[in-house]
Amino acid sequence: MRSAAGMLLAYAAGRMSPVETVQASLAAIAADHQRVNAWVHVAAEAALREAQASELRWARGEPCGALDGVPVGVKDLLAVAGQPMRRGSPAYPADFMPAEDAPIVARLRAAGAILIGKTATPDSGCKLDTSSLVHGITRNPYNAALTAGGSSGGTGAALALGHVPIAIGTDGGGSIRVPAAYCGVFGIKPSIGRIPAPIGPFWPHAVTGPMTRGVLDTALVWNTVTQPEARDPYVMPAARLDWVAETKLGVAGLRVALTTSFNGIGAAPEITQAVQNAAEALARAGAIVQLDEPAWPCDPLKPFMVFWRCMYAQSLAMMPPDQAANVDPFIKDIAAAAAAISRSEFQQAMTQRDLLALAMSNFHQKYDLMICPVMPCQPWPAGRASPLPFDEDDWSWCPFAYPFNMTRQPAASIPMGIDANGLPLAAQIVAAMGRDDLVLRAAFAIEANNH
Repeated sequence: MRSAAGMLLAYAAGRMSPVETVQASLAAIAADHQRVNAWVHVAAEAALREAQASELRWARGEPCGALDGVPVGVKDLLAVAGQPMRRGSPAYPADFMPAEDAPIVARLRAAGAILIGKTATPDSGCKLDTSSLVHGITRNPYNAALTAGGSSGGTGAALALGHVPIAIGTDGGGSIRVPAAYCGVFGIKPSIGRIPAPIGPFWPHAVTGPMTRGVLDTALVWNTVTQPEARDPYVMPAARLDWVAETKLGVAGLRVALTTSFNGIGAAPEITQAVQNAAEALARAGAIVQLDEPAWPCDPLKPFMVFWRCMYAQSLAMMPPDQAANVDPFIKDIAAAAAAISRSEFQQAMTQRDLLALAMSNFHQKYDLMICPVMPCQPWPAGRASPLPFDEDDWSWCPFAYPFNMTRQPAASIPMGIDANGLPLAAQIVAAMGRDDLVLRAAFAIEANNH
């Protein structure tokens, strides 16, 4: 599968057609479905019709937008008008068809992207594994016995297999970065408000964003999707820059903190080495790297668990009782735990969230970027939300991703090669709130070094 940028160049030169691209995409999805289960709906007929229309536009030299003819997948937590939306849950009917696109989907459609279908998610994005009662288990494309990560595991697997060059994920506690790490693709959790997202019980922790097979494709999509949207009243003003050009500016002179553990929890040796390799790549590109670690004012896990449980309790409370009765029991258990959380404990968690954000803001006065692990271990057997011996709702073993949902700053997973077992390795790149540009610049520099 070519990059999205490569497809667009080939369309313009007449060397490839959107119809050929979509046909190849559909064939690859069908070939891999039984082994990996990355897709929950494929809109083949509509995609081919859109591809034929795109082909005619390219033949006239009149593409309708910056992504005309590029096939895209969308995680099934986001609405695509005319395509089923079950959110990975038996609580939603199989025939429900949203009438309106989610904000990011509307931007993609307007730019000419071809919406191939919906990628797998666990029920309401509730796990770091992608398994659901309605669609079964999504498996790692490098080893089908293992998890693809979650909750955007279908997105990560579809990209790794080359089904599409771009697919949309969501991230409320690591759900873009974890499957990106485990599937060997690029995924960035943008700053809150950078990309318009539906407002709901998971705001402001959850964001939407594209995952891709390469950093420049992400930058290309960001030129389309980082625009104001009335349905998200908290969205940032449009950035006055070309994300592709910005991504290529390099990292010379940037100050980088290399962090291999949080609160005494480190990562497996091969992951630690991958993180160190990422830092060394930045140093070779001119960055100034120093070993350091944020001084957390409190354990980030405590407030995160308060929000995590209360968000799912609120999502259930918004459903009619007969609908709520059908959600995954895993969510019912999370929501039940919220009943013991007092108003004062919730208020304390809000204060702690602000203190964590302030601590990272201060940290970034000294460092432009931080390099750290995404996860402490490599993928575990598919079908569990956590590796053994941890309980499935235990987050204590994986401290590296969820803090940045609370601090609302950008964080990305960048591929760092393959381990001795043939599984992808990754490192996480973090910048201050609003400095998504620095994350993309660092990711591109590391990617260039890896190639």
